[in-house]
Amino acid sequence: MLFNPRPKTRKDEFYDREFELMTLERAVEKKVGLVIVLGIRRLGKSSLVNVFLNESPYPGIRIDARQLYFQHKSVSPNALAKEILEGLIRISGIEKVKQLISGIRGVSFMGLSVEIKREHATLTEILERINEFGRFVLVIDEAQYLRFSKASYVDMLAWAIDELENVTFILTGSEVGLLEDLLRLHSPESPLFGRPYVEIKLERFSREQSLDFLKKGSEEVGIEVTPDELYEAVEELDGIVGWLTLYGYNRFLGLGHREALGRLKEDAVKIVLSEFSKLKEISPRYELIMRIVARGRHSWSEIKRSLEVIEGKKIDDRNFTNLLKNLVKYGYLEKTGEGYFIPDPLVEEAFR
Repeated sequence: MLFNPRPKTRKDEFYDREFELMTLERAVEKKVGLVIVLGIRRLGKSSLVNVFLNESPYPGIRIDARQLYFQHKSVSPNALAKEILEGLIRISGIEKVKQLISGIRGVSFMGLSVEIKREHATLTEILERINEFGRFVLVIDEAQYLRFSKASYVDMLAWAIDELENVTFILTGSEVGLLEDLLRLHSPESPLFGRPYVEIKLERFSREQSLDFLKKGSEEVGIEVTPDELYEAVEELDGIVGWLTLYGYNRFLGLGHREALGRLKEDAVKIVLSEFSKLKEISPRYELIMRIVARGRHSWSEIKRSLEVIEGKKIDDRNFTNLLKNLVKYGYLEKTGEGYFIPDPLVEEAFR
């Protein structure tokens, strides 16, 4: 169902994105070692890689680095190795996995769960064994969270690209600037500099795509919607597929147009503010800046002047610029030639 609010796993549930899916398939087919999937929140990155894994002739697993961080407050090599092996158990069975890692010290099994007792070396040993057995795809969702580790995953990726010809790493990131800072693909000082990779950037749906998505989704579940309702939903949600899907799901549940949009906005505000709370803990100024931009101040000087008025004191230029840069890196702001803007209409709604 197109309006299924969970990340999609089947191609028949996945609207459009044919070019992005084909690009991903070709990159893996050509044994490209590193593929990066970028885009702001709720554009369908997880759905894209899920559908790819389900359609691909090659075995693969997806690991959510954000979830690992929330569980352990870091993303250690042991935690990653454990996730890889438990993912392999799910798709291949425990006996094959035991055969795969035979002779690797520090790995034990308890039922279908895995315990890792050694550091760093275990992860590279496991990846080497996987490479020996044939083609494999490892997806790391929200890969910017790999920065929360004592290990250098950038060095590990560079080694893997050079040495493991059968393994393709697919990294996704919604906090685009943070992932770019981690990988530093264009910096001569980065271990990944000069190594081949493919980048796929998901964009919001166009107005025409958004209308078509809502029309097809409505027809699929037998909902009658008027053209005016469709146009208003598209104008309000601005091509963000996650919000379009939730609007359609609310209609599927039997809500009318106004009620569906109203409930979506209420839920969206709660989701956005919950996601933003971690950043607010670092500095309350992040929320103040978002509220200033949401109320129509977009230039560097306008935002800074408004923040100084709120706080009643002067703010150092460099510190203020770093705050703006960080909000861009986290994906909450976009910088254009005309200033700073919130790219998601419901994020903007949350801060008004």
